[in-house]
Amino acid sequence: MLTISPIPAFSDNYIWLVQSGKSAVVVDPGEPEPVLRALSERQVDLTDILITHHHHDHTGAVSRLKDETGCILWGPSGSPAGPFDYMLAEGDTVEVLGTTFDVLAVPGHTLDHIAYFSEFEKALFCGDTLFVGGCGRVFEGTAPQMRASLKKLAQLP
Repeated sequence: MLTISPIPAFSDNYIWLVQSGKSAVVVDPGEPEPVLRALSERQVDLTDILITHHHHDHTGAVSRLKDETGCILWGPSGSPAGPFDYMLAEGDTVEVLGTTFDVLAVPGHTLDHIAYFSEFEKALFCGDTLFVGGCGRVFEGTAPQMRASLKKLAQLP
């Protein structure tokens, strides 16, 4: 089983820390310092970073974390935030911490937006596609794209 914890970042964001034993993955790290502090406090090693889309508040810490930890970087194909070690698209899978995540294309907020879903863990990392009280602003995509992406997420268990 994975332990999933939020790491507060900026004034209104979260970076997700996913942990299994002494290994960890972070999702959408916008700031390096909170991630490095959390890794140190929990005494875990960062093995991977999962990126959902290219906005700086989700990618700003990538270079420093990769430089300091040598972790593997996963992100959407064709993203301006690349290059990534592994470029992902709809239908791909990612294996991290012994768990498989399916990759879903969820354009709308941005054109490169993807989500990571683990049926086993019942975990979804969807960046700015879905919030507790709504959805992310449509910046690059269209309203029909965002609506289709939200419908796709609504079909998950």
